[in-house]
Amino acid sequence: MSESTLPVEAGDDPAAHVARCENCATVLQGDYCHQCGQSAHNPLEHVGHAIEEVFESFWHLDGRIFRTLRQLFVPGRVAINYLAGHRVRYIPPLRLFVILSLLTFFIGKLVLNVGEGVRMEGVEAEIGRAQTIAEVEQIRDRLLAPIEKAEQAAAKTPGANPALIAARVRIQGEAASRIAELREQAAKAQAPADATDRGTTPADNVAPAKVTVSPLAQEDDDSSWVCRFNERPFDAKTNPVKAAWMPGFANRWLNARIGRGCENIKDADRNGERLFQQFLGAIPTALFLLMPLFALLLKVLYLGSGRTYLEHLVVALYSHGFLLLMLLALFMLSAASNAGAPAWFTGLGYAAIWIWMPIYLLLMQKRVYRGGWFTTVLRYVVIGTVYMLLVSFATLYAALIGISS
Repeated sequence: MSESTLPVEAGDDPAAHVARCENCATVLQGDYCHQCGQSAHNPLEHVGHAIEEVFESFWHLDGRIFRTLRQLFVPGRVAINYLAGHRVRYIPPLRLFVILSLLTFFIGKLVLNVGEGVRMEGVEAEIGRAQTIAEVEQIRDRLLAPIEKAEQAAAKTPGANPALIAARVRIQGEAASRIAELREQAAKAQAPADATDRGTTPADNVAPAKVTVSPLAQEDDDSSWVCRFNERPFDAKTNPVKAAWMPGFANRWLNARIGRGCENIKDADRNGERLFQQFLGAIPTALFLLMPLFALLLKVLYLGSGRTYLEHLVVALYSHGFLLLMLLALFMLSAASNAGAPAWFTGLGYAAIWIWMPIYLLLMQKRVYRGGWFTTVLRYVVIGTVYMLLVSFATLYAALIGISS
C-alpha cells in the first residue's frame, strides 16, 4: 500500500496531514475522492450536506436535471449535445425516461378518474341573481341534489370521486359568497336587498342553472353478460382456451388471465376506476418496450447517417422524455379543469400542447439528422404512421393488462 493511501493514525497531529478521504484515506484533490469516488463532505456534520446527499442519491439534482428539463423544450438540443460528447451536463436518457414516466403516470393516477362526470351550467349566474338568503339556499339545495345522489352511489366503491368533491365545493362556495353579500347589503340598507337596486336581469328571463351527473356506476348489478368460448361459457377448467404451440404452464397462466378479465368486465360498472388505474399503471411498461422498436425504426430509415443503434436509442429516449412532459402538462390541465379553471384557459392549453408536439418532433428530427426538408418530412410521415400503429398495440396491451389484473 502506498504512503498516500495509509490511514491517519489516531495519535498524529491533524495539522500535519492534508485532507484525506474518510473511506480509503487517499489525499483529496477536490470535492470527491479520485480513488473511490466518495464525497469529501460528511453528511453527518451538516444538515445541508445531509439534504444534498438525499437529493443526489435519489434524484441526482446537482443542476443537471434542471438544465436537462429546461433545454429539453428546445427541439433536439439535449440529444445533439449528448451525442456530441457533452454528457456530464445532462441526465442520462434512460434515467430521465424512467423518472419522467414514473412521475407522469403517478400524477395521472391522482388527477384522472372514470367516475362521475359532472357538468355545471349557469351555476354562478343563477346564484348571483338570487335576492334573498332563502332563495340562495333553495338554489343551492336543488343543485346539490344530483351530486348527493351520485355520492351515495360512488360510496359503494373504494375512494372518493374528485369531480364530485370539486362540484360540491364550487356550489357551496358560490352560495356562501352570495349569502354573505346579501347580509352585507341588508346591513347597509336595513332592509332585504332589492333586485332594482342591483340592476340585475330578472331570473324569469334567464335559463335556470343545471347540474348533470353522468354516473359510471349503476345501482343494479347486471350479471347477464357471460364470457363465451367455443359457443359455451368460458371456464378455466371445463372449457379453457388452449394454444397448441404454448407449453402447459403458459396455457394455465393465459386462462387465469382470461378468467380474471371476464370477471372484471362483468363487474366493470363497479370496478371501472380500479381497471382504469391498472391501465394507467401498465402504460409505462408498454412505452418502455416501445423504445427499442422506435430506435430500430430510426436506424432503418437513417441507414446512411453513420449513427449507431445506441445513438438512435438516445434520440428515441429524449424525444419520449419531451412527450412525457407534455403528457404531464395535459394531466395538470385536467386537474385544473376539475378544480374549476376557466374553460378558455384549459382549452387553449390543450390546443397549444397538441399543436406543438408534432411540430417539436419534426424540428428535432430535422436538427439531429440534418437532412433536407423533403426527405425529413417523408421519413417523419413514415415514422409517425408506423409508430402510431405500435402505440395502438401498446395501448391494447395496457388495456388487456388492466382488465386481466
